[in-house]
Amino acid sequence: MIAWRIIYLGGMPMRGFGILALIVGLIAVVGAMAMDVSVSTGMGRRVNNIGLMAQQQNYLIIGALIALAGLLMTIFGGKKKLSSEQIASIMEAKDSRPCPFCAEPIKHAAIKCKHCQADVPAVERQAPSKGWTVRVPCRPGDEFSTTRDNLKADDLPVGKSEDPIVVIGPYDLKVAAVDVLRILHERHSIFGELHYDDGR
Repeated sequence: MIAWRIIYLGGMPMRGFGILALIVGLIAVVGAMAMDVSVSTGMGRRVNNIGLMAQQQNYLIIGALIALAGLLMTIFGGKKKLSSEQIASIMEAKDSRPCPFCAEPIKHAAIKCKHCQADVPAVERQAPSKGWTVRVPCRPGDEFSTTRDNLKADDLPVGKSEDPIVVIGPYDLKVAAVDVLRILHERHSIFGELHYDDGR
């Protein structure tokens, strides 16, 4: 099993790095502007030193570039995130099969086609053998059982779990597992870990 120990903290990693880079860049720019580039002379006066001025200019350029990169990552870091509606649409498409009579998509659990109104046998959906899972660490005993039952009540696909770890998934799409992390955080104030299970 390949484990990706990513703990969801309420934001996308790229955007978080962007904010950090923006702060570091601004601090570097402010520090460079406050830098004293003058040196004292033997007559009690101070004059600007060319070497220190060049060093200040380098710090300003580097800080500005870091801040600019951070700003761009902050602005565009979340653009690829799918909305909850898009994820729900993707997951619904995964939970579909063709009607044996009209070939239109219907859910695996459907017993009547909504398109041609034909009676069809329900088919158990086959869960993927590998994919992205969300692991929720709990205290052994009651907390494990309560957490597992609450997540099942939320219609989350709780997989094979062993005390004290509740496993949700697997999902074919990483973005679907990341959305589960967001749901856990927003609805239950629970932090989970993202893993990739290769089925071994």
